[in-house]
Amino acid sequence: MAVTAAKVDMVIKNNATWIDAFKFGDDGDTTWSFAGQNFRMDIKGNKDQPSALLTLLSTNGTIVVDDPVQRVLHLNVPDATIVAALVPGEYKYDFIMYDASVPPVRVPLMQGEVKVQQGITGN
Repeated sequence: MAVTAAKVDMVIKNNATWIDAFKFGDDGDTTWSFAGQNFRMDIKGNKDQPSALLTLLSTNGTIVVDDPVQRVLHLNVPDATIVAALVPGEYKYDFIMYDASVPPVRVPLMQGEVKVQQGITGN
């Protein structure tokens, strides 16, 4: 059985905080939640690159769970973090939910491209 992750492409600027919010699942569906879950997004130049250029984590505050029951979260990535890791261009990512079991159950939620654009207004 194949697990399907939503394809979501994003465009961000390198001179602003990256704050995108996402809601997963249907409103009336209470069969699953974000309770007890962690999240990770790795961004790479291509899918075969051995290590990520930038990793976002719920454990370091770059991924924030807003409502575990309604399955809402947002990204909170400072512009300095973006500039330090990514030059303007196109990148690949995937977004994984994982629990604390050993080994953890890892569920892919999203995948796609992140396009980083050069910002104009400085800080």
